Amino acid sequence: VIKQLMRKECTLEFSRDRKSMSVYCTPTGPANNSAGSKMFVKVGVKHLGCRVHPPLTASSIWPWLHRAVVMLCSSSDTLGNVRGTAEHFCSSGGNSELPGDPGSSREVDASQGVNVGLGCVPPTQNNLTFVGCVGMLDPPRKEVTSSIEMCRKAGIRVIMITGDNKGTAVAICRRIGIFSEAEDVSGRAYTGREFDELAPEAQRQACREARCFARVEPAHKSRIVEYLQSFNEITAM
Repeated sequence: VIKQLMRKECTLEFSRDRKSMSVYCTPTGPANNSAGSKMFVKVGVKHLGCRVHPPLTASSIWPWLHRAVVMLCSSSDTLGNVRGTAEHFCSSGGNSELPGDPGSSREVDASQGVNVGLGCVPPTQNNLTFVGCVGMLDPPRKEVTSSIEMCRKAGIRVIMITGDNKGTAVAICRRIGIFSEAEDVSGRAYTGREFDELAPEAQRQACREARCFARVEPAHKSRIVEYLQSFNEITAM
């Protein structure tokens, strides 16, 4: 129904700064003007509370959603560190002080938005109307665990490099055998930002020992491969 009523004009792809993906749509009917246009925004639960109006808190008009997030924290281990993420989200009233959140100096200025012929669409979208919440589970393929075990027996070191958050990445690594269930992953799992904060020699050491890199960008992948090759490792991706 929405596709019949609205036409997509442009997409603002997910970015590390905005922490969201947006689609700008205009009405398909005779009253096709900017007044009826809508921006549909998809954003993770960690960054939801401070971007909707009114803000999402335990005493907000959506206490059921707040409770749902808390339930997700306490009952699910399939999403990695959703417990820590959601508890921080709830206790902070939905406000997250991570770089790149709304209001951060790294946000692109609204004047640098996307022009779609109906005015400038700013890349920062706040004061959103909450429409719905969707949970997704993307389990590893069945053959992955046995493939990793075959690699281990063959002397091949397997490293996961993903754009997903660190907690989820570590949980998947445990599930597929890159990490054991009880293994301490200190010094063996890094986010792209944590990797950037290391001195060059510490980065080299991390590439010798780590088996999981999360929230990475293409530049991180290239650097990791370069370090591995500097150890005379044969690297495949």
